[in-house]
Amino acid sequence: MRPTVYLDYNATTPVDQRVLAAMMPWFTTHFGNVASRDHAFGWDAAEAVDEARDHVARLINARSIDIIFTGSATESINLALKGLALAPRSSEKVIITSPTEHEAVLETAHQLGRQRHQPVLFLPVDQQGHIVADVLEGRLSTTPTLVVALMYANNEIGTLHPIRSIAEIVHRFGALLFVDATQAVGKIPVDVQRDGIDLMAFSVHKLHGPKGVGALYIRGGAKNLALEPLIVGGGQEGGLRSGTLNVPGIVGFGEACRIAREEMENDSMRVAHLRDTLENAVLTHLENVKVHGDRVQRLPNTTNILFDGVDARTLIRDMHCIAVSTKSACSSNKDGPSHVLKAIGLTDDEAYSSIRFSVGRFTTEDEIDFTIERVIASVTKLRKIHHSSASLL
Repeated sequence: MRPTVYLDYNATTPVDQRVLAAMMPWFTTHFGNVASRDHAFGWDAAEAVDEARDHVARLINARSIDIIFTGSATESINLALKGLALAPRSSEKVIITSPTEHEAVLETAHQLGRQRHQPVLFLPVDQQGHIVADVLEGRLSTTPTLVVALMYANNEIGTLHPIRSIAEIVHRFGALLFVDATQAVGKIPVDVQRDGIDLMAFSVHKLHGPKGVGALYIRGGAKNLALEPLIVGGGQEGGLRSGTLNVPGIVGFGEACRIAREEMENDSMRVAHLRDTLENAVLTHLENVKVHGDRVQRLPNTTNILFDGVDARTLIRDMHCIAVSTKSACSSNKDGPSHVLKAIGLTDDEAYSSIRFSVGRFTTEDEIDFTIERVIASVTKLRKIHHSSASLL
């Protein structure tokens, strides 16, 4: 039996051995609490966190004081949106987002809408997953808006939003721009200064770091924007996120960002080649297949493919040693088709026949070649079974 080929890097990534090596001492010999200011164990931990914060900031062209460490991108999203919405004098303004956002944004926005008795406004998207700039401008011109929340890169189809031009529109009407960059950071250049981003959430387990640590970028730092903290206590992270810092995880975050900063360009070119090899082979050798989303402005590692007439979960089971997904990991335990694919106009049947392939740093040419063989063989087999069954009816 061949080992499973992992092509679900958008769900999570294996920890890079260099990242793990950087983390290990902070579990054992260097175990101090950053808040312990009276001895060397605490001083060393604080210095390590400062260094990691600098690496994280440099990857996105921010300042160290702009970075708040959290437990996940989901927590960062909640802190940004709830922190803004629950602050004084914000209740009369609405939140604008899109239907293709991650559940962490959608559920947070819906919860805030109920609490604040304010509707959440959704921007329609086209078949590639892009919002329409004129519609955004129209909403902002007629509705007092607190924040526009949009992802940098879609986690299911890879489509990139033109964040810089969106920021210009948002700021013209006096609103803030929050960006979920969880799938983008470390894969493509993200520059918060160039792009005009006010708040941005991301996490390290998407770029070969550990699970359980995330970050929130705040333009100008914690003192610049009036955010209401969700977790209070000892006042860590500028008072916005109390609790003992996860020093090993934060050190790993910093090391993963350092590596990404040095290697991202080459990594992106390599994974784009692997993705294109897979995509082109499938399109060449199989009929009635389609790639979803924008095939130009997209993540270099992601392709989401419709295999018409084939149930995606049945296909995954038939391939059994290829780890792929039908939608985001956070949505896979929910019934129903992908909300992203539905939002870009797919029918239920089309959504149920679509698979996301996401490659990464450790994907090999041999694995892609094997995946191509398995996909073509399984789709061909399942279509023959379907046609045979249909002919008997």
